[in-house]
Amino acid sequence: MLERKKFGPMGYNMMYPFSAGDLRDSAQVLYNYLEGSSSVKIPWDDLRYIFGEIMYGGHVVDDWDRRMCAAYLVYFMKDELLDEIEMVPYADGKLCWPSPQPAPHEKYLEHIETMPAESPLFFGMHPNAEINFRTVLCDKTFDILQMLGGGGEEAGDADSMSPMAIAEATCAEILEEIIEKKFATDDVSRSMSEEEKGPYQFVFLQECEYMNGLVYEMVRGLQELQLGFKGELTMSEVMEDLANCLFSEKLPRWWVQLGFASTRPLKSWRVNLQDRCSQLEDWINDPLNIPKVVDISRLFNPQSFLTAIKQLTCQQQGLELDKLAVYTDVTKKEAKQVDAHSKDGAFVSGMFLEGARWDGTTNSLEDSRPKEMFTAMPVINCKAGPVTDKVDKNLYVCPTYCVPTRRPYFVFPAQLRTKVLADKWVLAGVAMILDIGA
Repeated sequence: MLERKKFGPMGYNMMYPFSAGDLRDSAQVLYNYLEGSSSVKIPWDDLRYIFGEIMYGGHVVDDWDRRMCAAYLVYFMKDELLDEIEMVPYADGKLCWPSPQPAPHEKYLEHIETMPAESPLFFGMHPNAEINFRTVLCDKTFDILQMLGGGGEEAGDADSMSPMAIAEATCAEILEEIIEKKFATDDVSRSMSEEEKGPYQFVFLQECEYMNGLVYEMVRGLQELQLGFKGELTMSEVMEDLANCLFSEKLPRWWVQLGFASTRPLKSWRVNLQDRCSQLEDWINDPLNIPKVVDISRLFNPQSFLTAIKQLTCQQQGLELDKLAVYTDVTKKEAKQVDAHSKDGAFVSGMFLEGARWDGTTNSLEDSRPKEMFTAMPVINCKAGPVTDKVDKNLYVCPTYCVPTRRPYFVFPAQLRTKVLADKWVLAGVAMILDIGA
């Protein structure tokens, strides 16, 4: 529970104050519980509840983290533990270390000494998780070195251009890219009658308004900065911050607040901004119809589009909105291969699996390939249906997030086919990410 923290968002959505004290207290509770019990049968259900909901579970507030903790307890706390079970969960033979047989205390210590070298497999995770963990450490180290070195000039530019000159050139480039980006939402809204304005139209109108607000702030700030570079305005602290961000390839604070969730550096973020504008332009040219496949990773608020799917189902079938949920059906098509709208719901794209991969042949989840951190999902048909408590053992309920940092950018739970127990993917920290950055 302590070591899993180092894997970041794949380990936990939130960081919890687990300590050696939790383990000590749990051991004492276990001892007291078993000593005071008159039953021969070990009360596994009671113990799982005490540890999972009270001792450790008292710290855990995120539902997906709670599910992961419960999956560990289900795997380890059962009668087979006293015979012999594999202590490396769901490793499929890649790493083996059996539970010890009943024996004196010294034998248990000897058995612990035979434990293989530490690996993500011990946590139920894919070895790729180690790459991710070490990459994050390297990034942090280089960020510190860059800060101590007084910045990191781009190779080639350092000799010929000062930081302010680089910022000025970047400012001009961005202005040229966005200066004409404006969506005539009022005109489009007036061109449609009230009957023609469905849930999808309202979503895209809202998206255009968000984009207008972001672009307006970008243009205003960049034009003001240009005047500062020319000496026509006094450089304020806000303008200096913007210039420093442009030079160091980081997103300015106001752009983050008005923009969309993203972990991209500035250059990649600009490309992504153009892609988002392209999708809105395609829609605004034909506002009565949404694209055949909507890339929800290019929306400011992807939840609103999924809510629109439920609203449309409510209108068509006369159902209550709060009694519906979004369900997913993964197709075998890429976005370019889709030639018609979905007959039930909407086709969406822009999702990437982290912690596992999607096998198009078996149409199910499979282990990741070595060094493949993310895999693109095919087009997914999202449709609305009644909320149900029924658990399908062939489905893994996969949390979907906007960015790799995961919480607090949760979008919705997707249902993905699996040929093995869903708990395998729970422990592996498998999730779908909309914008993986670049």
